[in-house]
Amino acid sequence: MISKVGLTTYTLLLKELTRRDKCVSREELEKIATLDQILKDYVEVPNTLVNKADVLCFKTLVPIALRALEYGVDPYVVAETLDWRDFEELVLHYLSLADYEVIHSLKTFGKRYEIDVVAVNHTTGVGLVIDCKHWSPGYSKKSKLEYVASNHRVKTEYIARECWSLRNKYKTLKKARHFTPVIVTLTEVLKEPRKGCFVVPISAFRDFVINVQYYIDLLSKEVPLIPNPCYTP
Repeated sequence: MISKVGLTTYTLLLKELTRRDKCVSREELEKIATLDQILKDYVEVPNTLVNKADVLCFKTLVPIALRALEYGVDPYVVAETLDWRDFEELVLHYLSLADYEVIHSLKTFGKRYEIDVVAVNHTTGVGLVIDCKHWSPGYSKKSKLEYVASNHRVKTEYIARECWSLRNKYKTLKKARHFTPVIVTLTEVLKEPRKGCFVVPISAFRDFVINVQYYIDLLSKEVPLIPNPCYTP
């Protein structure tokens, strides 16, 4: 039994789960880490782990990836084990806990933009337009991040302008008073807003969603709200 999960343990675990399509037998898992240590990472994200008699299957590897980063695993190695589905599972889970209605892969007309997630809270009218990035550390470069943030802001503004034509297909758009662009990243890159866009590491996303109105009010100058012209109370 391993008393402390370290860098090597989490590196092996991520690589093994990736190789086995996110499923591993209990026997193989116990060769790498104890079950209790792994389950501890999933306490706050129920329904993302299928715990069968002999096999464990993970819908998302992000909780394990975050723990690996804490133990010093190379972020490039961690990023290689994740895909967009890992991020989406965790992002959607946190949004559902906060009572958001979610649109997956919104596609615009005219300009062919595709947005990973648009989430609307019908009670508060907050609309989050989210781009999930499981970036390697190269995206911590200010210029690269600012380019992506600026581009995402443009896409969010386009959704607002085209809301009248989009709302028949994506009815929940009508319940957003305004739209706020958000980029969700793997690593602790530049946390402050960039180019009118929130940049939130996945480790802080749950807190961001729970306290989104606080962040919007606090940083309204850096991330101006984008009014929704087709808002319907």
